[in-house]
Amino acid sequence: MSTTKFLLTVTIGLFFFVQKLFAQDNQVNMFIKYDLEHIADSTKKDNLIKRSMYLYIGNGGSFYSMTPMEKNQEQGALHISMDAVDQSDALVNLYTPFGTDDSPCLVTMLGQLYKVYPNKNYKIDWAITEEKRDIGGYACIKATGQFGGRKYEAWFTEEIPFPVGPWKLHGLPGAILEASDVANEVRFRYAGLDKVTDKMHLMEIDKLPELSYEKYRKALENSKADKLGAMMAQLPPDATVKFKTQDGREITREQAEALMKEAGKDKQKFQLNNPAERSIN
Repeated sequence: MSTTKFLLTVTIGLFFFVQKLFAQDNQVNMFIKYDLEHIADSTKKDNLIKRSMYLYIGNGGSFYSMTPMEKNQEQGALHISMDAVDQSDALVNLYTPFGTDDSPCLVTMLGQLYKVYPNKNYKIDWAITEEKRDIGGYACIKATGQFGGRKYEAWFTEEIPFPVGPWKLHGLPGAILEASDVANEVRFRYAGLDKVTDKMHLMEIDKLPELSYEKYRKALENSKADKLGAMMAQLPPDATVKFKTQDGREITREQAEALMKEAGKDKQKFQLNNPAERSIN
């Protein structure tokens, strides 16, 4: 049974609180869609983790997200994807600022929204080659770099002049459209790009409280037994919550809990023994 068939999306309305967190000067200009493939369990190489991921590019930074933003998200709708199996460490919400020395920070919901900075710097020393190819109509250049115990080959385009990329892969003089490690165990495939004409803004990270990486990891461990219950118990009493399955069908909390329990049986059969980030340089 595939560990990726079940995906629960929780839409949380924290309207008054969240509305204050969106920076009106950090307008989203475009977003890139990637198809992530990750062999996260080395004993199940034919059972890839597959997920569509989204990179939103604003004036002051980028936001790598597990779920697509909606046109009215700046009014307070949050989306959290919850998998029955803890599948891949590349499935995160990640904010990367432009023009600063700050590292990307995780954006996580643990009772409220927090920003979590890594223990070490994520800077990648890229080597730009002379190899070129076309991806999606964009002229791309190949670069190689070491990150997280893996060597990556990335294809970036100067036609999109932002130092962005999927996940924690960034820092080139143009957007990374595709990337994979040389073992071909972690892959980000280009799946499209759209300009954004509707009003959408990225979150103002400075307004979020900071949580230490150690406390974040401990909170994750504590919530593994009942991921849904742990999150629900920490929500503000006035939060409105909607549950949807991967195909967009809205369900009740009771149905969501039943699906999580059923799909969670795969958890004992699945091991995240081949993380995307094996180590931090």
